[in-house]
Amino acid sequence: MLQQQITSQSQGHIKLVSFRKTALQEFQVHGVPGRRISYAAEVEFDQRGLWSRGVGNKSLGFEFSPNLIPATGDIAGMMKDLQGERQMCEGERVRIAGMMTGTKSESGWKYELNENRISD
Repeated sequence: MLQQQITSQSQGHIKLVSFRKTALQEFQVHGVPGRRISYAAEVEFDQRGLWSRGVGNKSLGFEFSPNLIPATGDIAGMMKDLQGERQMCEGERVRIAGMMTGTKSESGWKYELNENRISD
């Protein structure tokens, strides 16, 4: 699920290079089994570009514009960061953490990403 979101939003320019479950909580809602999984992961950028990761309390985004030349200067960099954008280098990695919730159905488990954030 996380890998699909990253690949789709980044058009393949961000790769999920590690994923590890850090906690698992099982529950039931109206008799339907569910799971809440916390995870730690790491992503890698395949080229230089601008990562639009989002701002505020919204879940982390993975939109990526390859080879975009950013505005220069400390103030321009701070403004981009406040707008949820970050210049990334080829091969650079970022650690993220998050949570996903799953519900069991006849065809198996279906998961939704609830939240994720940079964990560095």
